[in-house]
Amino acid sequence: MTVPCRQCSTPVDPAAAVCPVCGAANPGQRHGPPPGPAAAASYAGVQRTGPEQVVITGVEIPFGRMVMLILKVMIASIPAYILLMIIFLAIFAVLGGMAAAMMPELFSGGAGGMEGL
Repeated sequence: MTVPCRQCSTPVDPAAAVCPVCGAANPGQRHGPPPGPAAAASYAGVQRTGPEQVVITGVEIPFGRMVMLILKVMIASIPAYILLMIIFLAIFAVLGGMAAAMMPELFSGGAGGMEGL
């Protein structure tokens, strides 16, 4: 089985060290660093299950950085909460106005609109 070289597209063996036509290193490799122990060490915690699929098996984040990340997310979400509050207030104002127009006897002055009972 052969694969095209990543530089000149000449068919080469996937395990070839160099392309016989253009001299490219690891011509059959499509993505990532060249194979070897250094590459395995740089990708600790990542497991390749297929040609285009990567499964992350672990993430190591120091506690202080995790706290800072959570605080930044909380601070960044404040404008979203304010915007949602404005939207909900507008919706409830419209619904309240519609209810007042449909049932004016409940929304007229006095003790809760219950004078006639």
